[in-house]
Amino acid sequence: MTADEADRRAGVEAGWTMRHAGVVTRHECVLPETLATMAAAACRAAVADAGCDWSDLDLILDASTCRHQPIPCNAALVSAELGGEVSGIPCFDLQSTCLGFLVALEVVNALFAAGSRRRVLIVCSEAGLAGVDWRQPDSAALIGDGAAAVVVERQAPDGDWTYRHLTLAEHRETCEVRGGAHSRPPYDYTPESDAEYRFRMDGPKLFRVALETLPGMVDELIGSTGIARSELTVIPHQASPRAVAAVRRLLRVAPDRYVDRAAEFGNLAAASLPLMIDLERRAGRLRPGMPLLLLGTSAGYSQAGAIFRL
Repeated sequence: MTADEADRRAGVEAGWTMRHAGVVTRHECVLPETLATMAAAACRAAVADAGCDWSDLDLILDASTCRHQPIPCNAALVSAELGGEVSGIPCFDLQSTCLGFLVALEVVNALFAAGSRRRVLIVCSEAGLAGVDWRQPDSAALIGDGAAAVVVERQAPDGDWTYRHLTLAEHRETCEVRGGAHSRPPYDYTPESDAEYRFRMDGPKLFRVALETLPGMVDELIGSTGIARSELTVIPHQASPRAVAAVRRLLRVAPDRYVDRAAEFGNLAAASLPLMIDLERRAGRLRPGMPLLLLGTSAGYSQAGAIFRL
């Protein structure tokens, strides 16, 4: 979907999306594609790329924001889409909106440390465009759809994983979907309450909170590793072109050490970070031993970062 199409859907003048959101293109999940088919395609590609068999996996973890249906969990439905070759592999979901993939890495690392898992498939499949409110183009024009998956394998402990996570729930209203769960059930939907069942975001306030709180957490994170800031390659959650660019300046990261592709794909929620990792790796810009900083924010309001060596 181009910026021009976003203008038409939002009912704004031509060029509005480019001027205000900065997202040039994004992809949209439309039938016959679904969350499950996108997730399965990403899983198959990740397993093939990792050079392992399905029988080598001992967990499938879905860390998506978007839900296939209330129950069963996303991961079970992805397993069904993948078919009999994954039958019996345990599955569960982890939901932390845009931070889903980063939180999943923290959880999987803990499972590795406990010795209970050896090789895990993490998948994030997002179709947020279906739930945006085009009457609020400031947020709607930022969203894109897509899926990404990663195979993670346990290695000998080396102390290189450093993680920080902060939640400031007093800002929970900055990014939310109010309807569709217990407080506003789906069966209470009416055309008059449609906006309650769609994504809404107070972009300016969310941006201010991130600018106030993110630098301190990142400084603490970097300071605890002994790795120089100039050595790090930083991959942020691609929230919006303006936010990604502002965070780079705020954190004093050189452009060649920073991944900024939000204008190409839009905000893919939890799929954003694994997609960027895959694109950068395929382009030859990620090398073994390179120190990497993954960074993101999410509804809640939450923010998290992790530093490790590839």
